[in-house]
Amino acid sequence: MKLSLVVPCYNEEGNIELFYQEVKKYFKDKIFSYEIIFVNDGSQDHTSQKLLYLHHQHPEDTKIIQFSRNFGKEAAILAGLEKSNGDYVSIIDADLQQSPKYVVDMVNFLDEHEEYDSVAAYQKVRKENKVMVFLKDKFYKIINKMTEVEISHSASDFRTLRRNVVETIKGLPERCRFSKGIFAWVGYNTYLMPYVVDKRASGESKWSFTQLFTYAMDGIIAFSTKPLTISVILGVIMFCLSVFLFLYILISKFVFLSVIHSFVVIIGIILFVSGIQLFSVGILGQYLAKTYTEAKHRPIYIIKDYIDRED
Repeated sequence: MKLSLVVPCYNEEGNIELFYQEVKKYFKDKIFSYEIIFVNDGSQDHTSQKLLYLHHQHPEDTKIIQFSRNFGKEAAILAGLEKSNGDYVSIIDADLQQSPKYVVDMVNFLDEHEEYDSVAAYQKVRKENKVMVFLKDKFYKIINKMTEVEISHSASDFRTLRRNVVETIKGLPERCRFSKGIFAWVGYNTYLMPYVVDKRASGESKWSFTQLFTYAMDGIIAFSTKPLTISVILGVIMFCLSVFLFLYILISKFVFLSVIHSFVVIIGIILFVSGIQLFSVGILGQYLAKTYTEAKHRPIYIIKDYIDRED
């Protein structure tokens, strides 16, 4: 049995050597055959040099994928999966918030439970601020109501997959990728394993609120067409409100003999209709943008250098 450890890296110069030492510490005498695939996602610091030095020191168990620029974590995960050849493949961050010791537990679980095809780790204790926890919970409630698959609100990208699951994921051609949705969409039996998040060994989180919001929108658009129906629903609501408004004006004018200022009514109708139109066009534009991206058939990532043990 061989394990492939896929490690996306972006500006992790202070964590590379520490991560490798942690892997050696927990894998010693427990996982006898493994490879560590570091994917440098266009880092702007000295991550590239650190990885090259690490491979020079330990060529027997490290592979280095260098992107030509930053393509995002989703692309880094896919590149690692495509270069892996282990019977099991684990995805883990390089910042040591996800300890390699849990990978050992995942592998042991899959060895003992053939009925499961993957193990996904979830945070036993959420250490994020309350606002972020609230927003994430709401996001997963919304996306699960819109999509045809159930995406666990607690599961992360930190997981271990059997080879058959990896091959299935590699066969999905879309370029606008949302891994949590993909893991749920392909199916297979997944066991949720709790883990405790550690502090970052070095550096700061690369995810801003804006990036998380964009990522959430990508997830909804990638796995649901229900937002498109919102335009239809809003159109019906707008029509009904317009009818009620028209009836209100007629009754007020001819029954109660009230004075209705026409410019107020016109401005209100214009603002209301314009808002609905802009909202609907915005939704359509998001889907059109994704379709445009897919239609260009550009590669999901570009590998500048690939270094394995033979190099």
